[in-house]
Amino acid sequence: MGKAADLSEFDRGQIVMARRLGTIITETARLVGCSRSAVVSIHAKWINDGDTSSRHQGVCRPLVIKEKGRRRLSRLVKQNRRQTETQLTAQYNACPSASVSEHTVQRRLLDMGVCSRRPTRVPLLTECHRQLRLKWAREHRDWTMDEWKRVAWSDESRFLIHLVDGRVRVRHLSGEQLFLSCTADGGGIMLWGTFSWAALGHVVVVKQTMQAANYHCGSVAPLHGVCLPNWKWSLPAGQRPKSQGSDCVGVVRGAY
Repeated sequence: MGKAADLSEFDRGQIVMARRLGTIITETARLVGCSRSAVVSIHAKWINDGDTSSRHQGVCRPLVIKEKGRRRLSRLVKQNRRQTETQLTAQYNACPSASVSEHTVQRRLLDMGVCSRRPTRVPLLTECHRQLRLKWAREHRDWTMDEWKRVAWSDESRFLIHLVDGRVRVRHLSGEQLFLSCTADGGGIMLWGTFSWAALGHVVVVKQTMQAANYHCGSVAPLHGVCLPNWKWSLPAGQRPKSQGSDCVGVVRGAY
């Protein structure tokens, strides 16, 4: 037999009308196809409240963070993916018209598919890097000691300044785990240096990503007159620096 919560508004109206016409409870239940207790509860609700609607039908708390708020919350997450729910809530409530709880923000983030995960660890060397270095090593495996003495070695390394004590969490959607803002990193400084058989070069603070253009902009300047004084430099566009002349075979970056 149907329960009161399962009855439609039409069935509820039939119960009320039947009872008002004097139909007994058992006969009313048989006509509508529900239990006797359902007839009693619906009729009592109509007498007490003047309403027969079920409190379970169509009852849902309205969304506090609607579509416009969802887009704003998404922007806040992308600005800094390492923010905690407390920080996100504070930023969201910075708007005068917004006032939500931390639990609401957490629930909305889950609805959006934005979960808190550990940042993706990216490899220091890609497969392409490994293949290029292996190829270079095979090409130079027969060099003599005198040839190696005419080589300068340079490389850059990143050193953390503010090491995070503990695990870092980032928020991202599925497929965003390799975004730059979702990978493990931290505040640090990039140092570049060089050395040769003849001398040790300077250490240079690199404020940009180490690319070929940055070598052209002066990153190799400290090498002049330090490692091998008589170098003649040739810097083809888009390539690492190479020297020409009898005093140096070339500049090799990142020997591992």
